[in-house]
Amino acid sequence: MNAAVTIMQATDWSKYSLEEWLYQFGAWMYSNTGICGKSINPIAVAMDQAVTKRKKFKLGVKKKRQMIAYYISSEEQPTVRRKGCACEITDNEARAVQRLILDMQGQSEILDEWLDAVIDRYFYGNSWPNMVIKVGRVDNPTILRSEMDARSDVKCGLAALHSRYGFIKYK
Repeated sequence: MNAAVTIMQATDWSKYSLEEWLYQFGAWMYSNTGICGKSINPIAVAMDQAVTKRKKFKLGVKKKRQMIAYYISSEEQPTVRRKGCACEITDNEARAVQRLILDMQGQSEILDEWLDAVIDRYFYGNSWPNMVIKVGRVDNPTILRSEMDARSDVKCGLAALHSRYGFIKYK
């Protein structure tokens, strides 16, 4: 009896390290852009919309989240800041990388924050200073996520991904 092979099983995970796979997915998401630099890749568009909706949904969870309501409530899509990473993966490999993140989301609020940091860093190419979240007045902002917090969240997110998917090498 033949069992169906899933995308996760068909992918050669030895090709890249975990971080390289995440960077490649970020490059793949924006490899097809239309006018004004917006992605026309339906998976990238759906991922952007899911990130925006998830951030808006979290506003009611904690009082701290309500402080950033103005920051997140805009309809702006996340912007890509990294340029120059060439996409070297296929559509099926990209779907497999997307499954890595999607399968882990929604399990806990802390894990979701770590995965959001991983998405911001690798998929959208944000630098460490760009990942700092400040709200409030310009002269005296409240810092909700410092650069060190962003670094820690990304490391924890990568560790969580590696612990679940040990077959992907991690440097």
